[in-house]
Amino acid sequence: MMIGVDHLTLTRGNFSLSRVSFMVPDESYTVLMGPSGAGKTLLLETIGGFHGINEGRITIAGQDVTLQPPEKRRIGFVYQDYSLFPHLTVEDNVSYGLRMKGISSSSRKETVHTLLSSFSLLPLSHRYTGSLSGGEKQRVALARALATRPSALLLDEPFSSLDPETRSSCMDEVKTIQSDHGLTILQVSHDREEAFRLADQVVVMDKGVILQAGLPTDVFFNPGHRTVASIAGYENMLEGTAGPEREGMTPILVGGGVIFADGSFPEGDPYLACLRAGNITLTRPDMSRDELVPWVEGKILSLMVTDQGYRLRFDGPFPLTIEVPRHLSSGPVYQPGEKIRAWIAPEDVHLIPLSGECRNRGPGS
Repeated sequence: MMIGVDHLTLTRGNFSLSRVSFMVPDESYTVLMGPSGAGKTLLLETIGGFHGINEGRITIAGQDVTLQPPEKRRIGFVYQDYSLFPHLTVEDNVSYGLRMKGISSSSRKETVHTLLSSFSLLPLSHRYTGSLSGGEKQRVALARALATRPSALLLDEPFSSLDPETRSSCMDEVKTIQSDHGLTILQVSHDREEAFRLADQVVVMDKGVILQAGLPTDVFFNPGHRTVASIAGYENMLEGTAGPEREGMTPILVGGGVIFADGSFPEGDPYLACLRAGNITLTRPDMSRDELVPWVEGKILSLMVTDQGYRLRFDGPFPLTIEVPRHLSSGPVYQPGEKIRAWIAPEDVHLIPLSGECRNRGPGS
């Protein structure tokens, strides 16, 4: 274990981190996610030593650093805006931390040259950082953070201000550097694509509490809390009650309709039925109907064109958001006001118990 957070509690103003516990394995890439205001940056800064805590413990590489100042924790920190010194060159920015530590000039030059070479920054070494592109600034910030040979890197949304093309190439670059150098990284992100692309582990928090932690596939395809389900891309979340099991499926009574879920669930228990917009099948009422298929009757309230296709708002016994991929039609297949039927496959329904949504799931809880 490289970073260990054990029952960390911290209050700042009206916000609190409450008994936060999780771990970041050595040489792994962990992405910390959650809605705005969840406490992600505060937690990152607390691990970095910028805030004192009320109780709990923080360990780095097995050493208790709870009471140590930032400079003693051997952690590199990269903020969202990179916080570079615009009056210094790229080379001077990267060597800054080494100078502060009193490293000799010859050793500094050797370390800085190696890092500039690794990050393809040698041609920019004498440029001032204000003239650099977003991707170049990010590479300088990472090189500067690595110059003092930290045990781990803390990154606060490092890709959020980049254009899509630069963002994609920078993600690949950072992941390659992390893998090649065996770095331990803890990164804050709002983006599910980043987590899938980079993370060995995802940790989701909200309102100062860890909700779930685990492999990206485990967290995003088996969420145990409605906030995690929202982050995982379940656009539809409907509250209902389980009915009696039928042939290996459980009906969930939602409003005046029914959604069937695979498996057996206790009758009478309340559940949150989570559905992805792209997993709902549509057909018109005049199409032939299989009586064994639990179709839901309704009409289209609105239609919006997206980069992926068409997003529909459906009104029936319960509201739905439905995605129709563009490859199915060159133009909108349905129109607002049109009556349609929707079908939800039982295997595409993910249920979360409402009697006590899962909290603190996964490693380190």
